[in-house]
Amino acid sequence: MSSENENMESYLKRIATALEKIADHLQDIRKMRDAFHSSFPKPSPKKVNYPENTAGDMPQTNTNTEETNMYPGGIIEFLKQKNITIKNIKTEVEADKILDDIALYMGNNYSKIKKVYELIKRHMNTGAYFNIILKNFTQDEISSITYFGHQLHQIAFLEEYKYLRSPEYKLMGKVNRIPGVLNFFSGGWLERYVKKTIIDILENIPVRYSCLTNPQIILPNGNDFELDILFRIENEIFWFEAKTGDYQRYVQKYAKVAKILGLNKNNAYMILTDIAENTAQALKTLFGMNVVDVNNFKSEFRERISMLLDEKGLKNDNHQE
Repeated sequence: MSSENENMESYLKRIATALEKIADHLQDIRKMRDAFHSSFPKPSPKKVNYPENTAGDMPQTNTNTEETNMYPGGIIEFLKQKNITIKNIKTEVEADKILDDIALYMGNNYSKIKKVYELIKRHMNTGAYFNIILKNFTQDEISSITYFGHQLHQIAFLEEYKYLRSPEYKLMGKVNRIPGVLNFFSGGWLERYVKKTIIDILENIPVRYSCLTNPQIILPNGNDFELDILFRIENEIFWFEAKTGDYQRYVQKYAKVAKILGLNKNNAYMILTDIAENTAQALKTLFGMNVVDVNNFKSEFRERISMLLDEKGLKNDNHQE
């Protein structure tokens, strides 16, 4: 009997210790959420007035993300030369770094998390619960999906999240329907992934670059337009548009804007989710833009930059995979 009491006492102590750890973890999560929401991006962009000399020298090699947005090098002058007026530009906030990390994870693991992401997109406008059975998924997919769900729940992008392990293998969740969250899931994450991927590549090779994100512009014909991402890399301009659906409605318009910008298919990109290689090639031929699936973007852009380095006679010491 004494042995049973000792076992019970030991068991209760383990439970108490586990509950203390859970309480500490929940407190950490609450602190993270509070810090995140205190720096959450405002719905309306702030206007940035750039000085006239922004067309001067480009930033030095290895310019970080904040600097590239604040000093867009010759991009401003390039747009002016094309008779394009800049209305305003969204500025970065501290919370962007958190979202960039999640976006990078999504893009690098898109093939593994896409089914859950698609569920989130289908349910985010109604706010309804979603669920999926992961029993027939690979262990790698399950690990990637549950990590993704956990990260979203920690920053309150998922209002509710739960994963039931074996034998259910059931994941359940509910999207937090605040504007910034909806914008992120509807396509903002892909823009972030593209930008972060480009910068990560450029930081490891001997090139100068500058960047301009989400400038709202007026085209020469008077129409309003918003560009996703512009880069100036060794005096060449690159334009990137990211779409997570309904690209058919935009591809013709993008092709016209590419002509206004004077960019060929090597420097004008449309990055899409879930598009077949033969369809991407057909769109490239028809519309004169480099149409790339998200899973192939990193390798294709790295190849394009390698070509640019060869053209400029610069040495490429980047051997990253």
